[in-house]
Amino acid sequence: MSFSDDLLVILSSYSDGYRLMRAHMRGYKTYGSYDDVQKISRNTLQVTLSRLKKRGYVINEKKGIWKITEAGKKYFLSKLPKLPKSKKKTPERVKSIIVVFDIPEKKRKMRDWLRAELIGLGFEMLQRSVWFGPAPLPEKFIRTLGDWNIAPHIKFFSAQEADII
Repeated sequence: MSFSDDLLVILSSYSDGYRLMRAHMRGYKTYGSYDDVQKISRNTLQVTLSRLKKRGYVINEKKGIWKITEAGKKYFLSKLPKLPKSKKKTPERVKSIIVVFDIPEKKRKMRDWLRAELIGLGFEMLQRSVWFGPAPLPEKFIRTLGDWNIAPHIKFFSAQEADII
């Protein structure tokens, strides 16, 4: 990702976005690579913000208060990787698995994709990141979790629904 893309991430994800941008100037790390650390000058930040403003991606609400616009959000979302979507619902199966996940905020789109897939697979939400549904999970689904490197953030538990009263 470029520095301007990173600024859009910061402005869309944090309430104190501009303060965070200033902190990044001292030791800038891109979100995609933590190996490449560079210092960003105040001038570079101002020029980049000015260019983003010209394109309509950010606005300066008050002196020093920058916000991302709807156009900026659309532009940023268009640059994210496209995740595969399942087209078929699986047939009714006995619910016997709990899926628990804690996917980092910077992988929000993948987290949203996972929730949509779980619904498509016949799962029901117990909490936002705890789902109960049928097993076994499709092989293609499991492969996609590995391909997108979100499998380490997911735990699977065998379970059985029962009435105790």
